[in-house]
Amino acid sequence: MKLSQLSDGIETRSRLRFRDVEVTGIVTDSRLLKPGDLFLAIKGHATDGHAFVDEAVRKGASALVVERDVASDRPTLVVEDSSLAAARLARRFYGDPAARLALAGITGTNGKTSSAFLLRSILDIADGPCGIIGTVGYGVSDELAPARNTTPGAVDLYRVMDEFLKRGCRSAVMEVSSHAAVQGRILGLEFDVGAFTNVTRDHLDYHGTFEEYIRAKETFIDTLTEPARKKAPGTFVYNADDPEVVRVAERFTGTRISFGLSMQADVRAEGLKADLKGTRFDLVVARSRARLALKLLGRISAYNALTAAACAHALGAGIEQIKAGLERVPQVPGRFQVVSTGRGPTVVVDYAHSPDALEKLLNFCRELQPRKIVTVFGCGGDRDRGKRPLMGGIAARLSSIVFITDDNPRTEDPDRIVKEILDGIGGTAAPVHVVRDRRAAIRRAVKSAGEGDLVVIAGKGHENEQIYKDTRVPFNDAREAEEALVGLEVEHQG
Repeated sequence: MKLSQLSDGIETRSRLRFRDVEVTGIVTDSRLLKPGDLFLAIKGHATDGHAFVDEAVRKGASALVVERDVASDRPTLVVEDSSLAAARLARRFYGDPAARLALAGITGTNGKTSSAFLLRSILDIADGPCGIIGTVGYGVSDELAPARNTTPGAVDLYRVMDEFLKRGCRSAVMEVSSHAAVQGRILGLEFDVGAFTNVTRDHLDYHGTFEEYIRAKETFIDTLTEPARKKAPGTFVYNADDPEVVRVAERFTGTRISFGLSMQADVRAEGLKADLKGTRFDLVVARSRARLALKLLGRISAYNALTAAACAHALGAGIEQIKAGLERVPQVPGRFQVVSTGRGPTVVVDYAHSPDALEKLLNFCRELQPRKIVTVFGCGGDRDRGKRPLMGGIAARLSSIVFITDDNPRTEDPDRIVKEILDGIGGTAAPVHVVRDRRAAIRRAVKSAGEGDLVVIAGKGHENEQIYKDTRVPFNDAREAEEALVGLEVEHQG
């Protein structure tokens, strides 16, 4: 595509050294640039793409999009906001693939990933292959490429959706983070349905206040009724049991569908029973009813299933398709993922990394009535420090034994993170151990437990690495738990 065609109508402050070159691709990461690509220099939260312009030019960038003039001989578009320009340019370059997909977006503090997996399963049955984009990765069927962000940048989003179309998808499900909403990553995407699972304290290091955090999520919901949409207005799916979410729903002016356990919800669960064998309830969708037996565990799994069911209903799926799609999902990576060898304790790996998520996770574990609950967790560095003592207090109150360990310290001093967690633990009967090495902490926790006990490893879920400053170390909680359980068996046999 010619640069003139690609940039036509794009608002610029100036066009420097302009000539009509061929653009063969669009990238925001200079490491991925190929000769002929247009390079977009985006100023991010941690890094500034303008620092990599020279590298992009050396690698053969055909043109540049920047927010300030840079020393270069390449055609250069100077724009007010390169993030917004990226969305518009990518949309045009890939031919607006999102417009040809039934598009569902899911936001909320907890439950986004599980709800997305469940909805994808339903849509696979109801409408053929469905693409998925989220925390665990993106792709079609079980072929998922890893993701660095819950919601990728606009260029990656449009590229991935173009791939979905080429693979025969007619729909796509994506998680929408609060960061993505305010940073313009979803600019131009017209969602047919937008879901809000719940909202509790999280990401206040970025948003500043709880109110601004909610407002960031509401920014996404507002896109469902934007006047400039080419698609018909989208449907808002919301949790009727969450007061903050309900307040957002009350401000929404378009079509909405509620879900929850209350009898007033449009899509609801009745007769809910959850244990280690599964989660069972009557699913009520409008005037239809079906008995569900989910393989996923816990009350939160029922909420995730209701989110998916309400979204699928909004997209035209019937209750039998919804039932079949929900019941066939075995586990979601890192979301109440059970690891067991059949002997010794049962291990649960979960992504719970907020106070509310950890409390719900441990309360459900208590409902299962294990002999004891051994909890392993830490808190991420460079993130909301205020939640650390809250999570420490919750873990100590609801566990029999607690092992505090490293999560992803990033650039922070891990000892300070541990101290702030300990600040929330007052007098408690539960022994609390600090074992900074996460592998050692998991092994000690497994060794301290026996038959009938639950070992809960919280915080990292599906993640495959630990982040220490600029170093990423391969690490997966479920894999480590399995090795610890096998080691325990070998030790007992010996």
